[in-house]
Amino acid sequence: MIIQAEGLTKKYGDLVAVDNISMTVDRGDLVGVIGPDGAGKTTFLRMLAGALDPTSGKIVVDGKTFADNRRELKEEIGYLSQVSQAYGDLTVWENIEFFGKIRKVRDWKERGERLLEFARLTEFKGRLADQLSGGMRQKLGICCAVIHQPKILILDEPTTGVDPVSRRELWLILASFLREQMTILVATPYLNEAERCNKVALFSDGKLLRYNSVPALISGVSLHVFEVHSRNLKGAFTVISGFDFAENLVVLGDRISFLVPEASIEKVGPILTAVRNKVDSKAELKGISASLDNIFASLIKT
Repeated sequence: MIIQAEGLTKKYGDLVAVDNISMTVDRGDLVGVIGPDGAGKTTFLRMLAGALDPTSGKIVVDGKTFADNRRELKEEIGYLSQVSQAYGDLTVWENIEFFGKIRKVRDWKERGERLLEFARLTEFKGRLADQLSGGMRQKLGICCAVIHQPKILILDEPTTGVDPVSRRELWLILASFLREQMTILVATPYLNEAERCNKVALFSDGKLLRYNSVPALISGVSLHVFEVHSRNLKGAFTVISGFDFAENLVVLGDRISFLVPEASIEKVGPILTAVRNKVDSKAELKGISASLDNIFASLIKT
C-alpha cells in the first residue's frame, strides 16, 4: 500500500465536495477515477496530490503525511491538472528545462531528451507550447510532471478533448511508467479507458460508490443487459420505453441496449413480442455481458 485515505472530506461552506471517502492504493496500481461532472473527482485527486487540504480526514502517502512531510511528498508525487501545467509562452524544451531545474533534477537534460523522444515531441523542441495541439500539449504536461521521477503520478482527465491517436499515445506512455512500478491515478470521462485500469473508483455526488477491479465490479452487481436488433430503431425504442422495468435505454448503431433488474427478468420475453407485433416482425432480442458503462448507469440511478 502506497496511498491511504481515511474519512476524507472536503467542504466549501454548505457544499460537500468530497464526502467521507476511505480507500487504499497499492504500489504499482493503475486506478481509474470516474464519475459525472461535479462528482468530486478533481477535489479528491487534488487532496491526494497535496494541492488542497481536506476539511477532515487523513491522507498517508508512502507512510508519510502532508502535515509533517509536505516538501518530501511533493518530490514523490507528479500531478497534472485538467489544464496542462506547461507554460504556453515557453518552448517545449524551455518547459522541460524549467521543470527540471525547479525540481532540482541533476540529469534533467538526459531525462528530458528521453521523455520527449518517447512522447514523440523531439522534433517540436523549439515550438511554443501554445502552438501545440491539445494532445501534444498534454504529453508535454506529463513529461514535465514526471521529470523528477516521482513514485506516484496523478492525472486529472488528461485525455479530455484529445484526438484518438494522441489518446492512444498517452496511454502507451502511462503503460511504460507502470513497467517502472510507478503508481498512477487517472480521472477519465471515458469508460473504455477506465477498463484499462486494474482498479476503478466510481464517484457520484462526492461519494465513493464502488472501488474494485472491473471484473469484481461486474460480478458484484446483479445486472441483466439486453439488446434489441431492429430495422426500425425509432419505433422499437418507443415500444421498449413503454415497459417501465426496462431501464437506461441507449441506441447503439443498429440496436437498442437496456437494463433489466433482477426482479423483472422474467418479464423480458413480452418486449420482443411487442416489438415484433408493432414495428418489426424480424426484430431479435439477446442478452449480453454487462459493461462498466452499464454498472455505472445502474449505480447512479440507485
